[in-house]
Parts: sequence; structure tokens; C-alpha cells
Amino acid sequence: MKQFGFWLIVWAVTASAQAASLNEIKAALAEPGKFHLEFAAGGKDVNTVIPLTVITGPRPGPTLLALAGVHGSEYSPIVATQRLAQELQPESLSGSVVLVHMANLPAYLGRTIYTSPIDGKNLNRVFPGDARGTLSERIAHAISRELYPLADAVLDMHSGDGNEQLKPSWTGYYARAGSQDVIDRSRAMAFAFGLPHVVEFQWELIEAKAAIWAGSAAVARGVPSIDVEAGGMGILDEPAIDQLVTGVRRIMAHLGISSEEFAPPPEPVLIRERASVRSPADGSWNPLADAGTKVTKGQRLGFVTDWYGRPIFEARAPFDGLLLLRLEAPPVRAGETLATVARLP
Repeated sequence: MKQFGFWLIVWAVTASAQAASLNEIKAALAEPGKFHLEFAAGGKDVNTVIPLTVITGPRPGPTLLALAGVHGSEYSPIVATQRLAQELQPESLSGSVVLVHMANLPAYLGRTIYTSPIDGKNLNRVFPGDARGTLSERIAHAISRELYPLADAVLDMHSGDGNEQLKPSWTGYYARAGSQDVIDRSRAMAFAFGLPHVVEFQWELIEAKAAIWAGSAAVARGVPSIDVEAGGMGILDEPAIDQLVTGVRRIMAHLGISSEEFAPPPEPVLIRERASVRSPADGSWNPLADAGTKVTKGQRLGFVTDWYGRPIFEARAPFDGLLLLRLEAPPVRAGETLATVARLP
């Protein structure tokens, strides 16, 4: 009988250190067991690693890649992948699960929202990346050009960022991007994850270079992918973490990686249209409505003041719908999203 191994490979995070090679990740996908790796995504100037866990079963099957920590202050997905890494046992699997715990380790350690403290770029806006670019661009390149080709399906897991209130949790898929097969398989995953709302992204990706988001970069490579949003506000949201852990397990069963059985999820609410209200100027945000509540067209969602507390802008709902996202913290820059409303069917 095959003895399942447990490898721990750790290197110092320095410009001269070496982390696991792509060949070592491929070896982990081929060898039954559980492997914690640090995958290099750096260059000569600034280096970093991408901590990931590979869990491979003794029977052949598909490979699922679950990506967390694209934004460093979105903690619920990060903790969910860490818990899954401890809970999942290789002997029960057919195929492999790759758990990327912190895609953006510099942002995680820097406690920053949206952007990296190293190059000031939003990792989720620079895919498919550049092997010779800034650190965020090199991370995107390592994920999209080296990890995605190993996967049969991708989960790009997010939450509201450290300054965002997000409710309810939802999954999303690209309803107009990629081949019909990729669209159909992505839609099936979005439903199988089991959250009560599914967003159908209406963006068309005519060119691969237009796929600037982590999930869309997978679709552009022909890999079925969904986005997941659960949690937010820079806290450990236990209900959201539970939703994410259960959702990944549901996708494993859906793909045939595990034999775990789940009741069919309720029919989700489909969202095809969302609109965001943005601040016209730098200032201080004062929210009035909570995410997860229904709003009516013209309803005041909050207001922005100048540095002296004088109101300079009122944010109002663009139509009747569900308030999906709300900025939580007062500081706001011109052009930043204050609130996002979804039109309900």
C-alpha cells in the first residue's frame, strides 16, 4: 500500500533565495500526498513567494485551483484555504486540489487594501501579468502562465476588502466570455458552490489582454472559472469562512475530486446588472444604508463631506435593487466606489 507523504518545503524570502520550481509543483500533482510549497514569483529587484498547498489523491481525476489573497486584506478566503489545507485528506481524493493561500503576500503583510505596498498596483487589474514587470505583474504572470495551465477549474475567491462591507455572499461567472463549453462549465460551478446569489458578468473578452482580472485570465486560457465573494471589513467572518470551506468542498464533489455528498443547493437569485456610485472628490464617507438591504431608486445611501465635515456629495441608489457592497471606512478618493447596487429579477 502507498504510504502518503507530507513534504514541507520552505525557503527564506530574499532576492537570492529559491522557492519551489514549477517542476516540483508538477511532481506534487503526480505524487499522492499533501505538500506545502512556496512558489517563487520574483525578480532581481524585489522577490516574493506564493504559499500554496497541493493535495493529490491516489486516483486520477481533475485538478482544482482555489485562489485566495489576491487582495491582502480579504481575510475570509485566506483562512478558508488554510483550514482546507489542514482538513482535506489525500487518500479520499481522485485528482488534486491546489490551495493558493496568499497570492499577494506583500499586500497581506503590509495590511494594505486594493494595492500592493511594493509597486502601488492592484493585482486584480494586471493579469495576465508580465515576467519582466513590477512585482504585482510578476505575481500575475506566475499565476496565469504557470499555475493556470495545471488546472481544470479555478476558483478566484475574494471578500469585501478591509474597508468594504459586502452582503450577501455570491458567486459570479463570465456569461459572455470564452467558448460555450467554458461558459457552461463555469455556470455549473457558480451554481454548485451553493451561495444564494449568482452574478452573470456581461463583459466580453475579445482579446486575451483584456482579461485583467484573475478569474477572467483563467477563462481566457480556456479554463472554467468562477469568482466568489464572502466576508469583508478586514475581520475573520466565521459564517463567511464556513460558506467558503463548504463551497470548495461542494465544487470538489461537483468535479468528481471527492465523493462527499451534498443536498442540491436552492435555486439562486440571478443578477445580470450592477451599478456603482463613485465619489466625485477626495473626502470623508458617511454611509447610511447597510449592505444586504433592499434599496429604492433615489434612496440616500450615504454622503461625502470635505475635510471640514461639510457635505459635498450625496450617493443615491441608481435603481431599485439590492445593496451588495458599501464602503465602510470614511477615507475616500475621487473615483472610488462608495456603493454597488444589483438590480434584482
